[in-house]
Amino acid sequence: MTQEPIYITYLNNLGGFEYFLFKSKNEYQVDIENSGETKENIFPNWPKSYGETADTIQKQTFRDSREAIIVKSQHLSRNQLNSLTAIRTSPLVQIMVSRNDRRTVLVDTDSFTKYNEVDDLYTLTFRIRFTNQIPSQRL
Repeated sequence: MTQEPIYITYLNNLGGFEYFLFKSKNEYQVDIENSGETKENIFPNWPKSYGETADTIQKQTFRDSREAIIVKSQHLSRNQLNSLTAIRTSPLVQIMVSRNDRRTVLVDTDSFTKYNEVDDLYTLTFRIRFTNQIPSQRL
């Protein structure tokens, strides 16, 4: 597995954009956001409703999902950490693929610990979700 750095830009609290290259190994995930089930009426097929040849009474009919990444920073100075925590509070965060190609992502909304006073090395970890859903089938 090759390490894929992620170059992120985000709107800072002064109205400008900041940029940072995250070089640590990241975790790539798939979020299942929603799924639906339906129940079938078993009485029209009464003899086949139970037993080894019976079909299920309850079926899953759809599933919605998105890709997500847990982004991890390399070791940071306290000044870098203080600056980069603005990613967690920014309303606009984007992955930069190239100068003209940016992909908007959603940063998790959980509260977080910025740092502990006893720490000597600082890191930042946060979770981003892509805005488009993974194509899925529906029955």
